[in-house]
Amino acid sequence: MRAPGRSWRPAGITALILVAHWLLGTTDAFAQRADGSEQITGAVGVAAKQYQADVSWLASDERQGRGVGSDGLAAAGAWLERQFEDIGLEPAGENGTYRHVFSVPVAGPHGDPHGNYRWYAFNVVGMLAAGTEDRLPGEVVVGAHYDHLGYGGEESLEPDLREIHNGADDNASGTAALLEVARVLVSRQEELRRDVVFIAFSAEEGGLIGSRAFVRAPSGGVDIEAVMAMVNMDMVGRLTDDRLQVLGGDSAEEWKEMVEPLCESHGMDCVIGGDGFGSSDQSAFFEVDIPVLHFFTGVHEQYHKSSDDAKYIHAEGGVRVAWLVSDVVTKLTAHEDDLTLVKSAEPPQQRRMAGRARLGTIPDYAGDPDGRPGQLLSAVRPGSPAEQAGLQRGDLIVQIDDAEVRDINDFMEVLSAAEPGQRATVIVIRDGERLQLEVTYGARE
Repeated sequence: MRAPGRSWRPAGITALILVAHWLLGTTDAFAQRADGSEQITGAVGVAAKQYQADVSWLASDERQGRGVGSDGLAAAGAWLERQFEDIGLEPAGENGTYRHVFSVPVAGPHGDPHGNYRWYAFNVVGMLAAGTEDRLPGEVVVGAHYDHLGYGGEESLEPDLREIHNGADDNASGTAALLEVARVLVSRQEELRRDVVFIAFSAEEGGLIGSRAFVRAPSGGVDIEAVMAMVNMDMVGRLTDDRLQVLGGDSAEEWKEMVEPLCESHGMDCVIGGDGFGSSDQSAFFEVDIPVLHFFTGVHEQYHKSSDDAKYIHAEGGVRVAWLVSDVVTKLTAHEDDLTLVKSAEPPQQRRMAGRARLGTIPDYAGDPDGRPGQLLSAVRPGSPAEQAGLQRGDLIVQIDDAEVRDINDFMEVLSAAEPGQRATVIVIRDGERLQLEVTYGARE
């Protein structure tokens, strides 16, 4: 009997997938559930069981929400090291290990932010070498973060509730997908023309600390300047109606032409676009001029709440995202020319951090699915100025006072100039109607 949460060795999972492909002739064999709905079986079903097991292990209460400094996060990192080894990845951390260690600043006693207090955390890094004789220079990085919010705190959407935040979708789902991509690519190693680096990042929730630490001081002989592209999976466990957001699609001229046909072949309705900046680890790579993609199935009611549990995960959808990413990465390793980087203006995060005012909205970085100009809201924080003004998830902000809001850059520009206590008129489109709401900015904590 397998120990709980341990992955099958690559020979086992690869053989099962290949046999299922041969018997079924497809990855999309369907059977009927008892209620008459369709259920994916065969190869996807086999992988989905492993995917659900991986998510459930990471998102168990025993992991304590995988907060920085917790025993649960350390255990998750050690577990990932074993998975990387079992799958067949070579260590690409420090001193022949899978660990890339970095420090995380924390507040001192009584919340003193200036004390020299630090936790130590680690990214888990593995390498899969190109298997062809005509190998190409450089590497492709595939990543996902494995930390979460611990017992909550100010980043939680339940800031007054001290309870374990299991982070099943955010981001046990991406970490499980990372393991599935590794399994698939190990099985097709002889097709790969570039090395592939797999990184499970830590301390993402604290401000992309782990990914930025790796970019500054990479391990395992990785040359950041030679990295061709970075592909990130963050919150990929809630696939609905086959709709997938592929953020960063404007960070290289080739992305849409490369990714759209693969989305179609996997039966995915992909919304591809946006620059490489965003609230996940791909941003750290785009900051140093590396083209990026961020695969994302969207924000939901349990986002950053204690209720983000494994029971809500769509495991078959997570596997399908992982298999799509596997094909994207395989195609990247065979792309002979460098991607054509499309640089962006100053990142929205920098403008946001420069401002003193707080609105309490969570932007949808993919934008409106119908392509309408404006800033779509993924969520509104409870008790925030935005909620008090009546703003809601799904609102499309098109104007704030006299400033037109066409996208995330316009939105962040307005926020950066706002002052706490200042009143503003916000125009939104909701259910086809144009509404005018009055908001009073709060102060950043």
